[in-house]
Amino acid sequence: MASKKEEPIIEVKHLSKQYSIGVDTTYKTLSESLTSAVKHPLKTLKDCRRQNDIFWALKDVNFEIERGEVVGIIGRNGAGKSTLLKILSRITSPTEGEVIMRGRVGSLLEVGTGFHPELSGRENIYFNGSILGMKKRDR
Repeated sequence: MASKKEEPIIEVKHLSKQYSIGVDTTYKTLSESLTSAVKHPLKTLKDCRRQNDIFWALKDVNFEIERGEVVGIIGRNGAGKSTLLKILSRITSPTEGEVIMRGRVGSLLEVGTGFHPELSGRENIYFNGSILGMKKRDR
């Protein structure tokens, strides 16, 4: 009898993330916008005419991770490693595509921060996981 194949723990389908360089994404009220336009009319006109640069941190990424697999993400600076991890951790949302996660995900981004040099990499991961409240069986 053939065993039923388990579904992947993580499925990433056609994932893309776009950033607009030079766009002020802070929320402003109508009165703040009008006041700014009156106080700085040239800057307001310049901002309206500015061509926004679009930067794709990720473009059409596809992969699956099966239960029990160990995965490493490597690449040069600016390759999109942190962006991918932020999307998987639900810190930011993708511009296009979808991520299907079956189970829980804990984020250890910025792994160089707060690591103790006298501990091994594995010990530092366990230590940080316990600080973040992960149960022993999850680590």
